[in-house]
Amino acid sequence: MDSTYQMLHDIIDFHNDRMQNLRRYYPFFCLQNTAFHLFKEGKYAFLDMGYITLAVLRYFIEENQFNDRALQYPEIYAFLSGVLSRDFSLSLPEEEEKELIGYIFDKLKNDGKPFVMEYFDPQKKTKASVRMKLIDAVLSGNTVLYTVTADAIEFYLDTKEIREESKINIQQVLLEKMIHTKNFKGGIDVIRRINSEVNRLRLQKKEVLALLGSNVFDGVKALEEFNQTGMRWFSEEQTLFSHNMELMERARAKAEETASGERDMEALRGIYQLETELKKAMANHGELLADCMDLQMRADEMIQKYKYSRLRGAFDFRAFVAAAEEAQDVSMLSHFVEPLLMPRLRKQFTLLQTDELFSQPAEPGETAELTGGSEEEMYVFDDEIEEERISGNYTAIAKTLFEELLLAERVTLSELNRKLEIKYFDGIFRNSDYYSFLVHICQKKEYDLEQVLKKQDTFLEEILAGVLREQPEHKFAKLKFRLAMKPEAEELLHKIAGPERDATFMTTEIVFERMN
Repeated sequence: MDSTYQMLHDIIDFHNDRMQNLRRYYPFFCLQNTAFHLFKEGKYAFLDMGYITLAVLRYFIEENQFNDRALQYPEIYAFLSGVLSRDFSLSLPEEEEKELIGYIFDKLKNDGKPFVMEYFDPQKKTKASVRMKLIDAVLSGNTVLYTVTADAIEFYLDTKEIREESKINIQQVLLEKMIHTKNFKGGIDVIRRINSEVNRLRLQKKEVLALLGSNVFDGVKALEEFNQTGMRWFSEEQTLFSHNMELMERARAKAEETASGERDMEALRGIYQLETELKKAMANHGELLADCMDLQMRADEMIQKYKYSRLRGAFDFRAFVAAAEEAQDVSMLSHFVEPLLMPRLRKQFTLLQTDELFSQPAEPGETAELTGGSEEEMYVFDDEIEEERISGNYTAIAKTLFEELLLAERVTLSELNRKLEIKYFDGIFRNSDYYSFLVHICQKKEYDLEQVLKKQDTFLEEILAGVLREQPEHKFAKLKFRLAMKPEAEELLHKIAGPERDATFMTTEIVFERMN
C-alpha cells in the first residue's frame, strides 16, 4: 500500500516539475519537424532544421555571452548564408536566398511569439501550458537587437558543453543570463550546481593522490588530466565570478533604490539570497585552488621519491654487454663510453668573485658572550583573550551599524542582520557575542557618539570610543541615534542545525533611528 501511494505521489505531484524541465526541448522538436516540403513546393526539403537551430544557438551564445554583444539581422543573415553554402552546398540567387533565410529565421523566433506546450495538470485536472522562447528581440533606437534566452542556453548546454570549457565556466554563463533576466531563484540553483562541480573536483584530487600512492605511472596520467580540467580554466572562472558579483551588486543597488511594494521586497530578498550563495561559492572555489596547489606539491614529492627508489646502487657492466650482444647493437656501448670522453672541466674563480672574497671582513678570533638578565616573559591570561575577542566582535558589528546609519535615517535589526550575514555569513548568529552586543546596546535609549568619545559610562562605550578613534577624520563622531523596541513584532532570525539538535534564536525587533 505504501509503495502504491509513493508511486501515485511521484506521478501526480511531480508532473508539473517534469513538464517544466521538458519544455526546454519542446521548441527544438517543433523546429525539427518544420515542414520545408511546404515551402517552395518542397524544393528545400533536404535541409535539416535541427542542425540549423543548434548552429544558430551556438552562434548566439558565442556573440551574446563570450563577446558580450547583441546581434543585428544582417549579421544573422551572413551566418545563415555561410551555413547553407558550407554545410549544404547550397548556392542561390540573392533574392531567393533572402526569402529562404527570412523563412528560417522567422521559424526560429516563431514570428516573435513564444512556443506554447500544452499538457494535462493532474492536480488541477485541467489543461495547462508552458511557454518558451529561443530568441528575444528588443528595439534600440531604430535597430532591432537579438539575444538568446536563458532557457535556450540551458537547453544547448544540456546537449553538449561549449568549446572545451570547464563546467564551472558553463554554469557561470547561464548564471549571468539569469541575473540579467532577474531570475534569482534559478540563479541559486545554478550556483548549487557550481558548488557540486567544485566538490567533485576536490574529491577527484583525493583520488589522484591515492592513485599516485599505488601506481605512479597511472597517477601521473590522472594528474595531467586533472590539471586540464581543474586548473586550466581557473583564472577565467575567477574572472567570471568577479563579473557576476559586480552584476549582483549593481542589481542589488538598483533594487534598493526602487523597492516599494511587496513584490519588490520579495525580489530584493531573492537578490540577497543569491548574493550570499555566490559569496559562498567564491570561497569554496578559492579552497579548490588551495587543494590544487597542495596536490601539485605532494605529487612532486611522491614522484621524486619514486625516481630515487628506481636508481640502482651499482652498474653491472657484464650484464649490459651481454644485453648488447643479445640485441646485436654495438651502439648501446655509447651509454657508458661517452661520459668518459667528455671534456675535463676546471673550476676557477672570476675576478669579481676574487674581489668579493678580499672585501669580506675577517671574523674575530673570539666572540664575547653576552651576560645579563633575560627578558621577562609576557603572559596572556584567559580573561584578556576573552576581552580581545569580545572587543573585536563588538567593533565589527558596531562599524556595520554606524555605516548603515550614515546611509539611512532608519535601520531595523532585520536589515542590520542581512548586512551582517552578507559580510560574515550566517555563522555570526552562532556567536554569543552578537546577542551580548544587543543586550549591551539596549542599556541606553539614545547615543551621542561625540559625547561617547569624551566620556565612557559603560563597557560597550569604551569599545565604541576605540572604533571612533580608528576612523579617519572621525567620520562617525557626529552621529546621534536612538533605539526603539517593538515587542509586538518578534522575528525569527535563524534556525541553525547543530551537531546535536536544532537551535532557534528569537529576538525583539529593534529600530535604530538617526537623530541628526
